[in-house]
Amino acid sequence: MPGYELIGKEELESISKIFENDCPSLFRYGAGNWAVDKFEKDFAKFIGVKYAHAVSSGTAAIHCALAGAGIQTDDEVITSSFTFVAPVEAIIALGATPIPVEIDETYHLDPEAIKKAITSKTKAIVSIPMWESPKMDEILEICQKNNLILIEDSAQCLGGTFKQKKLGSFGQIGSFSFDMGKSITVGEGGMVVTDDKELYDKMAEFSDHGHMHVLNLPRGKDPRRKPGLNFRMSELSGAVGLAQLKKLPDLLKKQQHNFDTIKKKMQNLSLYIRPVLNDTTGTGDTMIIHFKSDEQTKKVTEKLLKQGICIKILPEALDWHFAGSWTHIFNEKNGYHLNLNEYWPNTYDLLSRSIALPIKCKMSDKEITNLVQGVIKSLN
Repeated sequence: MPGYELIGKEELESISKIFENDCPSLFRYGAGNWAVDKFEKDFAKFIGVKYAHAVSSGTAAIHCALAGAGIQTDDEVITSSFTFVAPVEAIIALGATPIPVEIDETYHLDPEAIKKAITSKTKAIVSIPMWESPKMDEILEICQKNNLILIEDSAQCLGGTFKQKKLGSFGQIGSFSFDMGKSITVGEGGMVVTDDKELYDKMAEFSDHGHMHVLNLPRGKDPRRKPGLNFRMSELSGAVGLAQLKKLPDLLKKQQHNFDTIKKKMQNLSLYIRPVLNDTTGTGDTMIIHFKSDEQTKKVTEKLLKQGICIKILPEALDWHFAGSWTHIFNEKNGYHLNLNEYWPNTYDLLSRSIALPIKCKMSDKEITNLVQGVIKSLN
């Protein structure tokens, strides 16, 4: 997810505009602020929603999304067993219980697994598109039939679509991340989006110590109706985000071109590359290859790493992206036995036989050739 590849003079120029004032305010609610506000408006337009609110990280974004949705003690929230740990941490921080479920061949939530996990305590589903789009029609139908809130943690899939609609705009709330590994980056940052003004207000308030942001009132007089935390984005981050967002369409186009080129060059190899579902577009920044056995996967991984070829999340960083590795969260105190892999056997089997190749935006013909040749060598 190479937003970091494109950081340059445009980001610096955007930041410099903040310092054109004699007394610049870096605080997003300070006098004369503009960067975060414009970043939010431009981002909402890109996603196709009414409201967007910028925060300090992707973790803060999913935390605000869950808090805005009213998740609290004794609630259960169904989510994916294949995800970064942040959504699960946010669920726990609100006193609720995370219920990770199996993924299917799309590497996303298995609709059948969702149905089996629903109980009288289930309040929401957190869908997490890992680089491509999940079976949104089926997930939406499940939520509607069971009166569940749908939150899309689209941190890994900014710009991805399903039936020409942006991921993050299907549920009541969507959340995004702008850390150094994402499609656009501000260093650390995030965004929540919604079409619901009441949800927007609740998320904005939660991100700023409960401040309701009543116009024409000094901050010290601003009322609060519920407690919150400090997840504010600074004007500096907002300025960087503005410049990065302008580059996003071209970035996505180049990534997809490189993805298609690499896939075409490997079409005669005996490989199973995760297909993109009909009516969907991904971000083109990750190519998942699935092998017949975990032993073969390990051998290919070792050979790729020896050639200096990076393996993205699968299997390189799997410990932080699979619920079966989170013994600090799911343990005997919480009613789990020691072998967590047994709770999500399908997910474990699929992930242990998969490799994720990162696709960058700035890839020369030589780099593409070296990557393809590296994969070929690793198969022998």
